[in-house]
Amino acid sequence: MQEIDHAFKTVVRLQPECILKVIFDPAKQIRFKKIADPQINLPELRADKALVVEQNGEAFGIICEAMLKPDASELPTFALKALGLQYLEGIRTVVVIVYMEKGEYATFPSSFENRVGDISNVFQLTKVLLWEYEPRILSGELKALAPFLPLFHENPDPEIIETQKALIAQVEDPKVRADLFSTAMVVDIRCFGLEVVTLRFHREVHMIKETSLVQNWLEESKKEGERRGRMTLLQELLTHKFGSLTPALSQQVHRLSDQQLSRLAAAILQMSSQEELQAWLGNGASQAGRS
Repeated sequence: MQEIDHAFKTVVRLQPECILKVIFDPAKQIRFKKIADPQINLPELRADKALVVEQNGEAFGIICEAMLKPDASELPTFALKALGLQYLEGIRTVVVIVYMEKGEYATFPSSFENRVGDISNVFQLTKVLLWEYEPRILSGELKALAPFLPLFHENPDPEIIETQKALIAQVEDPKVRADLFSTAMVVDIRCFGLEVVTLRFHREVHMIKETSLVQNWLEESKKEGERRGRMTLLQELLTHKFGSLTPALSQQVHRLSDQQLSRLAAAILQMSSQEELQAWLGNGASQAGRS
């Protein structure tokens, strides 16, 4: 799913007006202003590349979250991102869940409830079923969304790649066009496999090597690899010192930021029990995150 999320966020960044056509009725006269990058520190809450738009002189934020398959457990995180952006930017912010893959799912959740006894909070998010816009994509009106066409069908025909390419070729800006080609390749590798994509895109490969999607993907992969290595080493240290951690402790360690992991590696030397580790995670970890 991560590669599809990267692909979708690339299109949001490159063609925000196209995304707004999906979300809003044209009569609403929504005007795109800028891309916001609020840099919420927790990776799982990062509301990267949110849209800031304007209606009737008032600015507000839109966070678009791509989902391949329904997962109601993700909705609280999406809502928290919106609240974070609203706090940081000082503008009202909403979340739009963009479901990418039709599949055979019965429902596509867009709300959740927190209930305690007789009181509750209900959170409603907006959802978009992207496959409902396929005719407008094929017409060329929403051609920037052509990379996602294979996701709309249970058993897509590889010939749809030629349709993707023809639509993307209509994009005038060569840099945007190259990024959209690379986005299509990411989606198509998932749907058809690398061999098919290599054959179908052999003429386009030369133009996508330096695209932002490819470079960002490589950078994220590098960072993720470094974090996995740091986490593996830390787990070995913890196991050597305390034995097997409880599932709850292990989960807490995995949630630490990179800075907190570095601090924990040093703090382990002064610990003698899992209880002390638990105390550090409850106090020292939060302090490390604020320093």
